[in-house]
Amino acid sequence: MTFLINIFFWLLSSLLKYQSSTEQNPPPSSPLFPCPNCGSHHTIKNGSIHNGKPKRQCKECGCQFVINPTNKTVSDETKQLIDKLLLERISLRVIARVTGVSWSWLQNYVNSSAIAPSVTCPLTSENPCYP
Repeated sequence: MTFLINIFFWLLSSLLKYQSSTEQNPPPSSPLFPCPNCGSHHTIKNGSIHNGKPKRQCKECGCQFVINPTNKTVSDETKQLIDKLLLERISLRVIARVTGVSWSWLQNYVNSSAIAPSVTCPLTSENPCYP
């Protein structure tokens, strides 16, 4: 019986040590998170974003930032591949799934590329398209 109690306390103490070593909540004005805008270490907690990542705010310049952002920029090669797939009239859902971009990003990309035409046609009387 004593052996089981010793094992229980050993497991409990190891669990408490593990939890304290994995805590990632630094003190509010921690110098671990400098401001990306001005480099100041005087930052405070400022809530969290939609996926639970903590936000910080710089007390010097007022800039708000996320500690480890997961922004992924879409490469030019991927954009060229998307343009080719759009010319083949493949659906946006399939293009998003194949290229690994989100559907909403792809929809915004298509809308922004459709707004800016590459060639403009002046409306003059010399133009054969003029009514």
